[in-house]
Amino acid sequence: MHGLNKVYINQHNMSTLVIGKGDKQREVYFSIRDMYHLYKYLKQREDDCTALMITERKPYRMLSRRGIQREIGIIAKKAGLKTKLALMFLTHVCNLTLNNGAELVAIQELLGHSSPDDHT
Repeated sequence: MHGLNKVYINQHNMSTLVIGKGDKQREVYFSIRDMYHLYKYLKQREDDCTALMITERKPYRMLSRRGIQREIGIIAKKAGLKTKLALMFLTHVCNLTLNNGAELVAIQELLGHSSPDDHT
């Protein structure tokens, strides 16, 4: 969620708008658990930076795309993950979304695929 500011989080419908593959705008929904942890994270922050994900040290600023990748890599290593975290995450999200009644076409759009054959 690189480039996301705190004000873009819609707490009422538990979602945010993101720009995905092909500069397509998509609405991404959070679970109740996600919103709980997001609220907890934002409450403990003592900065005035508008970005959702920020650097650890002052001066606080938006975490770069590479910084996010690095943090995910650290978490994956600590968790002992040997497979690609992104693939595991996407598989998990897709399964949860399908299990909660989403249409396959909606999941394709979330992933940036315009048709069932578009896997790039």
